[in-house]
Amino acid sequence: MNNVSYSSAAPSPAFLEGGGECGARLRNLDWTGSPLGPPEQWPLSLQTVLRTVLGSRFPMAIHWGAELLTFHNDAFAQVLGSKHAGHLGRSAKEWWREMWEQMAPIVEHVLTGETYYVENASYAPERGHSQRETYFTHCHSPIWNDGNEVEGVLLVLTESTREVLAERAFVALNRRQAFQLDVADRLRGMGGAGEITAAATELLGNYLHVARVFYTEINEASRTAYVQGAWNGAALPPLPPLPGSARLDDYSPEIIGILNEGKPFVVDDVRADPRTAAYADAYLALGMAAIVVVPLLQAGRVMCALNLAHGAPRAWSREDIAITQDVVQRTWEAAERARAVAALRSEHEHSKRAQAALRDADSRKDEFLAMLAHELRNPLAPIGTAAELLRHFQFDEATVKRTSEVISRQVKHMTGLIDDLLDVSRVTRGMVTLQKETLDLRDVLGYAAEQARPLMEARRHRFSVLLPPEAIHVLGDKKRLVQVIANLLNNAAKYTPEDGFVELRLSLRGDSATVTVRDNGVGMLPELLARAFELFAQDQRTLDRSQGGMGLGLALVQRLAEAHQGSVAAHSDGIGKGSTFILRLPVAEPQPAAGESAAGAAAVPAARSLRLLVVDDNVDAAETLGMLMADAGHAVTVEHSSRVALDRARELRPDICLLDIGLPDIDGNELARRLRQQPETAGAVLIAVTGYGQERDRNEAYAAGFDYHFVKPVDMARLNALLARIAA
Repeated sequence: MNNVSYSSAAPSPAFLEGGGECGARLRNLDWTGSPLGPPEQWPLSLQTVLRTVLGSRFPMAIHWGAELLTFHNDAFAQVLGSKHAGHLGRSAKEWWREMWEQMAPIVEHVLTGETYYVENASYAPERGHSQRETYFTHCHSPIWNDGNEVEGVLLVLTESTREVLAERAFVALNRRQAFQLDVADRLRGMGGAGEITAAATELLGNYLHVARVFYTEINEASRTAYVQGAWNGAALPPLPPLPGSARLDDYSPEIIGILNEGKPFVVDDVRADPRTAAYADAYLALGMAAIVVVPLLQAGRVMCALNLAHGAPRAWSREDIAITQDVVQRTWEAAERARAVAALRSEHEHSKRAQAALRDADSRKDEFLAMLAHELRNPLAPIGTAAELLRHFQFDEATVKRTSEVISRQVKHMTGLIDDLLDVSRVTRGMVTLQKETLDLRDVLGYAAEQARPLMEARRHRFSVLLPPEAIHVLGDKKRLVQVIANLLNNAAKYTPEDGFVELRLSLRGDSATVTVRDNGVGMLPELLARAFELFAQDQRTLDRSQGGMGLGLALVQRLAEAHQGSVAAHSDGIGKGSTFILRLPVAEPQPAAGESAAGAAAVPAARSLRLLVVDDNVDAAETLGMLMADAGHAVTVEHSSRVALDRARELRPDICLLDIGLPDIDGNELARRLRQQPETAGAVLIAVTGYGQERDRNEAYAAGFDYHFVKPVDMARLNALLARIAA
């Protein structure tokens, strides 16, 4: 490489006069070591062109000779920025090294004597320490000597980056506005959220030319995304199907935090980005090498997100992100409008149904009042007749006795009707105080069967009572539970034609006692089945009212079952196919021996100390339960996070895990499944301790792997008895 250096040489020739900063730099260079030699010896053609270049206010440069030595003026220096300093008099190959592959063919073309002109050509020159794409309009012209040979190249340059970018932005803006109008037109007439999301994903996918677009609804508590409205491009081979739901942590734990801040999660290459590199295989298995996830926040919470995916790495532009954010907002607004319209229609339909229900309720009220009058007059008639006979006639002792028995029976019947009315009223208003005690449910069924047996025999039914050999204990009011089961039996007896079949069965399911009353009677239509436990609900009756009653029995059964933290359900395959009623009650441990208080029972130490893991995000609830368990002699560990609890469980290998269901990071049911999958905890006893106490909640807990289900506030006597039994 031939170099020149600065010197304080003698005054330069006239053609180097002026030229601003670049002229001064050229005059101060020591040209002794240069192939050109001193300026006085330079070719006349170079001197002439250089004088023109230095004096021009238009960006111009010269590449001279075989070495392509570089000369340029101050206007050209402004284009180059800091790059120009130190390159005067040096080879163009060194000057343009970062893009010489683009420059070399141009220079070679011009050295053949041809001019090269191009507008808005794209280059990426280094300017200081940065290199960015720029645009230039330039003309390379040959410089001829007196021998008609090309000795150099004259470059006249104008940077057009600003104009190109402005025009590109204008075109992009027009295209974007056209797309937004298309989206607005398509979504305006749609009436369903599913239809809206499907249209939006298709429009956006075609606009951005991506592999797939899909929405996800996000459950922040379980960190789970549920896929909706997916659109796939016409990729070959076809993309693998998306799962219906996925845990966000399986694709990067950082996603949820970024989305919660309202920011998009943008990855140009899942293998190269440190946030997704460890999970790249999961993305690539779905044909996604580059992704964008744009959230929608409502009241500070992530509701859903719009996802872009490309099959190869892609440098997502700000335009890509902006248009996606716009589509998210437009889709949400369109869906909200559709939901509002649907809500108005639904409200209108609900209003119509409510009016119909009021008319039906009014009709049933009138029917009930007529029926009540009929039921009360029935016993009054024989009572009145008997009283008249006793008042006007003299009878022997046997006749008086028979007449008195008529009065007694009818008074008893009338009292029962009034008691039913009062019971329903008290229970409905929560005014019944239950006298609860620990009961063997087999005894309760026995008493109820005794009450129902006379009616069963009168109608000649085959009455079967099936009880387990072992006791099943419940905490309840004996009188009320007998009343509940007797009502179910009497109901089955009345609605089963003579010579029918009625079965009473008791069984244990998890921590629920199940009482089943099954018959082969008249059955129920679906519409009656839906309101079987409503007040005054009865099937069609004949005028002779052969079944009797006022339609209060099943309503009373339901309310008393709920008062015992239980439930009751009805099933029938239709008219003539019988009915089945199922009563479920939570089981209880036997009461402590006489003289021992419930508080004392809770403090009785276990037969052996158990290793207990308590998991509840409510710190107070977890700590107090842990203290009570420790006071009972157990080794207790308390955690408030499911993820931490999973790791601790592997270390502790607990005998028993007491888990809340409504945990924020991983819910209790999912935590139970994972504990069952870990070898260290697969055999642990899992106890749900939760505020969710419906039948559905218990069934979901058992399905997830729980052994027992306790509803908050926990019955400590029952829990301690259970632990004592496990420790025995």
